[in-house]
Amino acid sequence: MAAALPEYLWFVVIGAFAAFGFGWGNGANDLANGFATSVGSKTLTMKQAVLIAIVFDFLGAMLLGRVVTNTIASGVADINSFSANPEVYAYGMICACIAGTIWIAVASKIGVNVSGTHFIVASIVSFGLIWDGSEAIIWREKDSSAAFPYKGVITIVVSWIFSPILTAACSAILFGVVRTLVLRRKNAYTLAFWTLPPIVFTTTFINMYFIFTKGIKKQLVTEKKQWTDDKSAWVAAVIAASAFVLTAVAIAPLLKRHCDKLFDSNGNFIAPPAPDVEAKGDDIDGDKVAPPLNQNNLQKWGSKAWKVATHGLNVDIHDVVKTSATVGAIHENAEVFEPRVEYAFMYLQVFSAICVIFAHGAGEVGYAAGPMSTIYHVWKDGKLTKGQVPPLWIIFFGAVALVVGLATYGYHTMRAMGVKLAKLTPTRGFAAELATALTVTVASQYGLPQSGSLCIVGAVVGIGIMEGRSGVNWKQFALQFCSWVGSVILVGLTTAVLFAIGIYTPSAVDAKALMSYKTEISAINANFYKELNTTLYNFREASSTNNLTQLSEAEWIRLNTTFAQAAAAVKAVSVPAKVGTVRPAVYLGNLRKGLAEIQNFTVLTLGQKNVFPGSLTCNSNITAEIGKVPAICKAPKLI
Repeated sequence: MAAALPEYLWFVVIGAFAAFGFGWGNGANDLANGFATSVGSKTLTMKQAVLIAIVFDFLGAMLLGRVVTNTIASGVADINSFSANPEVYAYGMICACIAGTIWIAVASKIGVNVSGTHFIVASIVSFGLIWDGSEAIIWREKDSSAAFPYKGVITIVVSWIFSPILTAACSAILFGVVRTLVLRRKNAYTLAFWTLPPIVFTTTFINMYFIFTKGIKKQLVTEKKQWTDDKSAWVAAVIAASAFVLTAVAIAPLLKRHCDKLFDSNGNFIAPPAPDVEAKGDDIDGDKVAPPLNQNNLQKWGSKAWKVATHGLNVDIHDVVKTSATVGAIHENAEVFEPRVEYAFMYLQVFSAICVIFAHGAGEVGYAAGPMSTIYHVWKDGKLTKGQVPPLWIIFFGAVALVVGLATYGYHTMRAMGVKLAKLTPTRGFAAELATALTVTVASQYGLPQSGSLCIVGAVVGIGIMEGRSGVNWKQFALQFCSWVGSVILVGLTTAVLFAIGIYTPSAVDAKALMSYKTEISAINANFYKELNTTLYNFREASSTNNLTQLSEAEWIRLNTTFAQAAAAVKAVSVPAKVGTVRPAVYLGNLRKGLAEIQNFTVLTLGQKNVFPGSLTCNSNITAEIGKVPAICKAPKLI
């Protein structure tokens, strides 16, 4: 099937690069932020985090991520403002992706977390204002369907405060409970394994409920059956109960035996025996002592390229503890718990991280694919729709961009959120992840303003506060908060500049379309006056002998002069390519004038039963009197 707007194929090409860049930035910042607690607590290495992202982010995206994405992000703009010009909206999305890529890369380099969703919304607001003024933007609109009474741009502003505060409180409470009931007890090691099954149940239920209510609910609903939140709750409960039984019967005992081998009875780590490094002459293979000295250029470039590509996987994000006095003091003064308990919680945190990333793939990847999906559908269908299902290849495309961003540049965000902001250990990291999942689920369910990215930051701060005021790097948090507001403003301004440059500069596509209209209207205008002039000259003799009461000789001369002047004006702009820039109003004015002449000086015959040459009167427009009662002829109302 041919594309509806083939002239905008370049939108798809450029848009693909821009959308990939934006996806890369989201992977380096948003996805990395999701892993910050796990990598920051040393539960996962960078390479392990990327491996989990490859598997579970892809699975979540490909299996559950084909959600319906709204063309107008988060209900902040009126689609009717762009319905007549969908290509303008698609161009705006390209500008949004370019601006988002630039500033999300800058934010990652600085070491602050930002929201890609907020970037897209800010971009839509900015180019919507330029295109159709404030009428195109939904600033604040009543919404009775949710606990928060408004929707629109205001929800983003509220989420800057609501998300981190609520999640900080939740994470502080969760960690406080675990610390009081388990970590500070003398038999903490034994209690840890007793608490694993109920914690697994809680973690599984929260994450599964979120997936079933937000990730795949629309796919589960059919014409014949509904998928309610109640059904999501009991299905999530069944899955969580199964995880509870599996943990209690198999995983917890196996994990305890494994920990007993790694730690002594006092909880000290048993170091493995040092390897025998003494080498014998027979053990050395002379042919394999060193690599060949002469490498060709291709091998050298390949080696350098691989080193650059994998640089992000080999960065030690914890080195800032040694290089920064502030960060070092936070980590040094944090309360230390029994290593065996922390080790046991590592496996729980891995499970929690998998759930979070799977849910991320199920929801966020689908929405991150929205800009590319919009650009593609505008090119293919030539119109905007309120909801659209991204093709599978776009979902895959978005998932690849996210993982590449995480692997190559995610270490900046992980270092900032997982190490610099507060001290994280497996128990602390798990509490932060569970608090984030719980807050996002509850807020989403009740329609409260929230952002997953902002929630994670709040959760880490909540954990740090439990160590006292000195447990949080407040300078880092202040920079973080300012970045939430400042980055959105910068993205909006950048998008506005790019968008304005594009729509207020000459366009080859629009110029050709306008030229076609001008040429066609010029031909119509010329034909009008040709026919009018021919008809007028046919009655020249009758008019001069005063045989036509409605067309005296004086009137004939006046009309002839009027038609000649009008025809000359039409001819002057009849070849648009030769006369330079002529406003469309000139062609439309000539057309309107021609229609006025036809209206005022011709007889309406449409709908008449009998009209003969030379008739002095017309038929009545009353059905019962047609052909019986003569009526005065009326001019057609054409304008």
